Amino acid sequence: MELTKKRLFEMVTGYQTTALLRTGLEIGVFDALADGPTDAATVAGRLGIDRRACTTLLACLALQGLLIRDGSRFALGPGVRELLVSTEPSYAGGIHRVAAGAMEWQALGRLAEAVRHGGPLDGFDSTVPDFPYWHDFAATGTFATDRLAAMVADALAATTAERPGPRILDVGCGSAAVGIELAARHPGARLWAQDWPTVLAVAEERAKERGVHDRTTLLPGDAFGIPLGGPYDVIVAANLLFHFSPERAVLLLERLAGSLAPEGSLVIAGFAAGEAAPAEELRAQLLDLMMLCTTPGGQMHSTDAYTRMLTAVGLTEHEIHTRPGFPPKVMVATRPRGADLSGPHDQ
Repeated sequence: MELTKKRLFEMVTGYQTTALLRTGLEIGVFDALADGPTDAATVAGRLGIDRRACTTLLACLALQGLLIRDGSRFALGPGVRELLVSTEPSYAGGIHRVAAGAMEWQALGRLAEAVRHGGPLDGFDSTVPDFPYWHDFAATGTFATDRLAAMVADALAATTAERPGPRILDVGCGSAAVGIELAARHPGARLWAQDWPTVLAVAEERAKERGVHDRTTLLPGDAFGIPLGGPYDVIVAANLLFHFSPERAVLLLERLAGSLAPEGSLVIAGFAAGEAAPAEELRAQLLDLMMLCTTPGGQMHSTDAYTRMLTAVGLTEHEIHTRPGFPPKVMVATRPRGADLSGPHDQ
């Protein structure tokens, strides 16, 4: 793709559009216009903000197509009600807390320092206990969260159908979307959800919403240290292992493999590096930059790297599931019957 002055300018100023949308959502502009067209003074009064500043903000949002301006009056633009008014069932505006949250803005604002240093800066370690970002991530999710959960459930459909009451462990679960989807599809299943306590509060509410709360056990704490229990028929690690170096990822996989039942499935789900079309690969590589800024050693791993990790912990049987136009991948590794994967890592 050739670099032109136009594209260069768009790249340099792209953050301004993000800031504009984020501000509109945080202040509540779109909710304030949900009842119909009105002027800036009325919107400012509803929101309790400065009138002049409100007028400028609304004008900029209109120039982005998010609002329609007719003289002094403003109305919601096409598609805005469905996606950006918080009372709508299709509301998706919360994504700004994940894709453009304060943590990411601060980290990327110091990206040059992180690149020079070769790792995260002081105060940016997303792997510490109860890191605030993960509660927002669990509560909001991404546009791919539910789709990935369904993809994992589909990939395991044949194996879980053979077990009337599969025992499922969702590690670093976030909202536990994957584990809950599996439990919802199998009335006899039991789910163990592991993550930090503040994150598990979100997972617990999601389990109640899906009607699987009575079959869900919460495991608060560090996946590297707490007793994991088991054995499990399915262990899920979704969007998790790239937060760790290859060596540390293997340590976690070793623990998980030791908690698998014979012929149980260990699932690695999410983005992988170096294996997508350029437009899709960019997302993975940008995520790799975030790992550089916010984790001590985290990096995007390829499916070949995951294969080597799984083999290193004794899981030599694996398969990869993909879907057209959907970058995340699902790797399913099976514990061979009779394999001895126990060790001092098991608790």
